[in-house]
Amino acid sequence: MNALSLRCLFVFFLCGMLVAPLQHASAQSDQDLIEVARSALTADRKTVVVAAMELTDDEAKDFWPLYREYRTAMDKIADDRVKLVLDYAKVYPNVPEEQAKEMLNTYTSLEQRQVEKRNAYLKKFAKVLPAAKALRFAQVETRLDLLVHLNLAARIPITPLQQAN
Repeated sequence: MNALSLRCLFVFFLCGMLVAPLQHASAQSDQDLIEVARSALTADRKTVVVAAMELTDDEAKDFWPLYREYRTAMDKIADDRVKLVLDYAKVYPNVPEEQAKEMLNTYTSLEQRQVEKRNAYLKKFAKVLPAAKALRFAQVETRLDLLVHLNLAARIPITPLQQAN
């Protein structure tokens, strides 16, 4: 197992430790836990990106400001995803039909926004990095996002189906 794999596993483990308490926390402490998790995840994500990208000084000069801009944009989408999860937690296990429709619309909108935003930024990264490094960045970001999503999915119960009488 290489250093990048170990770092990714660490990020995955950290996310699990920080997100698990959300299931039992109050509204105020939910926000506090989210902020703690976001700070830790941001630092760990950057550590993984630094290790994976092996940027030259010239590349780093253009990459890091764009990366901060990109993460800010992606964090706004993540904030909306967190809101959706918290809204879901408030009504679970009895999710009314209308609310389920609204949540599904919100979910699909968030997924679309994420893809569109990522695609727009990947084009920008391709202008400041060699093609192989831009591709590598896309792969690293995808893997990190998959780890976060997998961890969340493992902790969010699936919506129960209503039994017809």
